[in-house]
Amino acid sequence: MDTRVPVTLIAGFLGSGKTTLINTLLQGDHGLNITVLVNDFGAVNIDADLILKREREVVELSNGCVCCSIQSDLVAQLQTLFRSEHPPTYLLIEASGVSQPSRIASVFSYPQLRNYARLDAVVTLLDVENTDMLSDNCQQLVQAQIEAADIAVLTKTDLVAAQRVADFRARWLFPDLPSYEACNGNVPVQYLLDTGRHDPDSSALLKSNPAAGFCSQSWSSQKPFRYASFKSALAALPASVFRAKGVLHCIDFPDTRIVVQKVGSRLEFRKDGPWCGIPQTRLVAIGEDGLEQDGFLQNHMEQSLTDCS
Repeated sequence: MDTRVPVTLIAGFLGSGKTTLINTLLQGDHGLNITVLVNDFGAVNIDADLILKREREVVELSNGCVCCSIQSDLVAQLQTLFRSEHPPTYLLIEASGVSQPSRIASVFSYPQLRNYARLDAVVTLLDVENTDMLSDNCQQLVQAQIEAADIAVLTKTDLVAAQRVADFRARWLFPDLPSYEACNGNVPVQYLLDTGRHDPDSSALLKSNPAAGFCSQSWSSQKPFRYASFKSALAALPASVFRAKGVLHCIDFPDTRIVVQKVGSRLEFRKDGPWCGIPQTRLVAIGEDGLEQDGFLQNHMEQSLTDCS
């Protein structure tokens, strides 16, 4: 019997729904005591703030993508976890949206980890609504994420016609790749956890840097903003900013934290309960080359919000 800790790697491009899926799994009736390791591409780890932390241990890695620039930190953090007095019994890793999951998967063959943990499956989420509209560079990354997958989960299928879902499957998925459709992260837990689907011999590493061509900037402010003004400022971001996410300190709802999501041209705002600590607006923007200009996000948001006031 294999007594090593099973690990499920949740991958997928920016905005594909990884955090939503993980929150759903954490609330599932499966009897598993799940530990979550979440990283984000950028200096402010928004995703870790959005993971449900109640009665769970969440390990945060920021300032880069775990599969490349801080891969050594990932190995060290996993060693600490597995050798601790109370090691995890099941581990979920949320990969950055611009990561190549094969590189993350490869660390579980390292001598310092392979006796403690086994990679159970790489689960790649695919945004049916937006993937076909991505640039060639982004689509190449999505294809690499699919090639690394043991299981595919199609998200936002409720937002498009059934024929579009069928066309997406025909264009993107391998015929023998197990795949499921998810609305708001709802996939039967037995399809994703403790499946034993990963074959370590099938993992092929890419020679290129998986985060090449992508940039991230963050911005924060203690000032409260009007909902309409903030929405207009986000909508005015250039098309090169594919993904933005954060929390809003809103004049219209001063006692409530507002979670902000931008994927392509679609904006989403939702109330997330009362603030814990000092209210502040925080935003991370991720996009392709062109976002590397210092202070771009800060200048855009502050100028746009001034114009809207």
